[in-house]
Amino acid sequence: MGDQVLLCDLSMGSHVNLALADPGHRPQLAEQYECAGRSDLDGAIRDFLKRKDNPRLKGAAVSSRGWEDDGIIHLPEGNMTLSRDELRQLLDIQRVNLVNNFVARALAIPTLKRNERSKICGGENAEETVIAVLGPHYGLGLAALVADGAGGWTALPGEGGHSDLPVKTDREWAVLKVMQHRFGHVSREMGISLNGLCAVWETLSLIDGVPVTATDAAGVVDRARSGDRRAQEAIGIVTDWLAGMASDVALIMGARGGIYLTGALLDLIDDLFDAERFCRGYLNKGTFRDYVHDIPVFRTTARQMEITGLATLF
Repeated sequence: MGDQVLLCDLSMGSHVNLALADPGHRPQLAEQYECAGRSDLDGAIRDFLKRKDNPRLKGAAVSSRGWEDDGIIHLPEGNMTLSRDELRQLLDIQRVNLVNNFVARALAIPTLKRNERSKICGGENAEETVIAVLGPHYGLGLAALVADGAGGWTALPGEGGHSDLPVKTDREWAVLKVMQHRFGHVSREMGISLNGLCAVWETLSLIDGVPVTATDAAGVVDRARSGDRRAQEAIGIVTDWLAGMASDVALIMGARGGIYLTGALLDLIDDLFDAERFCRGYLNKGTFRDYVHDIPVFRTTARQMEITGLATLF
């Protein structure tokens, strides 16, 4: 039996990250390949392993924004499915783990170093209790870790990003009504994600009677940096919604081990993230303000958390 495991993350859309790891050890940074379809993925894996002298593998783990159904993982773009049996045949191995990318991110949390997270608010995390991981990414990811009582963790997937988007202010209500008219049902991830930031900015423009110019999340953030009021307001509204969801998750899961915020949107917003505004929204829980006040909220800064989390499966 080989000594290494292959780690494969498909959460970045048209790219795949590949790494090798020794069981029980944290992997090095992954290498990235273009991956528009299944043939690209197979070619990337073959090329990567060839350049690593074709090591014998103990197993493999794959994370994706899709979902697993009876040994098959479906990517949300609809351009690829990947089965456990196909990977076994391709790699000549038996053990293959298929997990959601936010499950993989959650599994990485206990391995984080002190300089790979920063505290936003809250008290001290309770030991061996539930940890929740929440992330505005391409969608809105949610997963949890539950201590197993033996020093390990069990990861729980979730689809909380598709829960209904609640609003608290007149301005938010105006935004929600326009978004409902445009899209029908409005889930939390339609407002708290990379695409969600664009949708909120476009909606504010429509409400204010300003022509909408097509842009992406990076364009909205650039506008905010240059002083654009609506772009700054859009980031603020998304921050409020993220804060409300973080404290909702803290209450629903009893996540006294902490809430960890992670994902591409926070990385993009970077220093424009208003921690004080987030904390005000997070603590706005009425009589349960003290309960959530004691639960710490962290922001992760580690790179390639999916790859790190996949390694823990071995």
